[in-house]
Amino acid sequence: MKFTIKEIRFKDYKSFKGDYISLKPEKFTLLIGRNNCGKSSIIDVFESITSPSFFNKHKCDIYIDTYGTQELYDYINTNKDDLEGDNTVKLETSFSNQKYRFNSNIVLENDMISFSSNSHRLDYFLENIPFRRLNADRDIVPEPYNSDYHLDENGNGACNLINQILTKEQLPEKLIQKDLLGALNEIMYPDSKFDGITVQKTAGSDNWEVYLYEGDDRYALSKMGSGLKTIILVLLNLLIIPEINKYNDEQIHFFAFEELENNLHPALQRRLFDYLFQYGKDHPNAYIFLTTHSHIAINTFANKPDTQILHVKKENGISTMDQIDSFISKTHVLEDLDVRASDIFQSNGIIWVEGPSDRVYIKRWLEIWGDKNLIEGSDYQFLYYGGRLLSHYTTEETEDLINILSTNINAAIVIDSDKRSKQGHINDTKKRIQKEFEEKGMLCWITKGKEIENYLPYGAINSAYSSKLKTNCKQYELFPDYIESVCQNFSGKKVEFAKKVSPYILDNDVSNVLGVKEMIIELSEKIKKWNPKIHL
Repeated sequence: MKFTIKEIRFKDYKSFKGDYISLKPEKFTLLIGRNNCGKSSIIDVFESITSPSFFNKHKCDIYIDTYGTQELYDYINTNKDDLEGDNTVKLETSFSNQKYRFNSNIVLENDMISFSSNSHRLDYFLENIPFRRLNADRDIVPEPYNSDYHLDENGNGACNLINQILTKEQLPEKLIQKDLLGALNEIMYPDSKFDGITVQKTAGSDNWEVYLYEGDDRYALSKMGSGLKTIILVLLNLLIIPEINKYNDEQIHFFAFEELENNLHPALQRRLFDYLFQYGKDHPNAYIFLTTHSHIAINTFANKPDTQILHVKKENGISTMDQIDSFISKTHVLEDLDVRASDIFQSNGIIWVEGPSDRVYIKRWLEIWGDKNLIEGSDYQFLYYGGRLLSHYTTEETEDLINILSTNINAAIVIDSDKRSKQGHINDTKKRIQKEFEEKGMLCWITKGKEIENYLPYGAINSAYSSKLKTNCKQYELFPDYIESVCQNFSGKKVEFAKKVSPYILDNDVSNVLGVKEMIIELSEKIKKWNPKIHL
């Protein structure tokens, strides 16, 4: 039966005592906290709902609120006798919004149906949801041949699984030679690039070993680094198991990976987490849980859509959980992980602009002419220098001025030329800033026109204000004078005006006033260099 899990509430499992803990699944859930605080216990609860036999071994009070389907409603109506037994179900209440609750007893509560946690009827609705898990303690070792396709949470079965796919006629070896190896190289490059993968029986034993090739050199996987093994185990769970078990893309399925950062260089961590994020985007019904101490993981997923970061804490033997959704809660995570604020939750580069209206235009231009994957607040951020205050900034090390690069070493700056004619001069402060930026290979964009508004196409203004302008503002014309008939007192409405006009700026030659498109493309390329994503 297909249905969507809306919320899980649980208590009385291990150190989670007292009040119910509420957890609403998102595409990506990061569980942050110190060792032994209860992160893995939350994974346990999610795993348990797909394996009802779990409750035979563990005590747990759990509610599962779902948005059900008509098929589930029909099943309940047509199997009343099956559901009746030691506990009687009375199907007298209307099922508003087809919303159901599975709990510890078979009872009806208002518009919610409840099933016993030890009832075999729970199997019908939950047991077919795939759940794949990789523990923090994991390894890949040589193994004897086995006809099963299992892959345990600690990595047992990995060698045998690869062996079977490469040697069994009924299994397509491209799953390993192309899919797994290609994804492995995508993550490992440029540190390593593997040209092949094979298996051989080890001398004097019944065990089989996996070998990776780099050119003509061959390396036994069991003797390679644990970080590489971690990446391969993640890929086996994401790419191979779903293919062999024929996962239905329309059905929800869960993946839980614990402390993937162990023994991984920060650059590899970043590429692995980027891969996971892209995998989730490509598989709409895949839900990914990560337990982590890594600021790389947090920085990768912070500000991303369909993502939640949960802070798990343990005090006096009792675990609690908070959602990270404010500056204060982020600060508490940093304190708990003993991470400095400068190491995380920081944009990878800053675009310095004079004021907020500049931000509105540049962000819109980046949307239509820049890389569509760039995210404000993560890949870049705007900061305002406020006109004449520019004279107090520098990129040099001096006690007399404020060093822009101490805020972020990745920087670009946009400055109004304020020229009133072609023969007009740029003032000394702007020339100094331009020279300092260019000497350091950074972008200093001084507008071709008097100010940034001189780049605006008259068509966008007409669309926003139902006006009848027939020409663009001239290159050195005062924009407030130009726009007076459309927007009076423009100087006091610059941000309001920008927000109203910018949506009507479109990707066409008419909008490319004074070559603004070329400057935006250059700015976009700079931002991409701040956020390196290396592709094969």
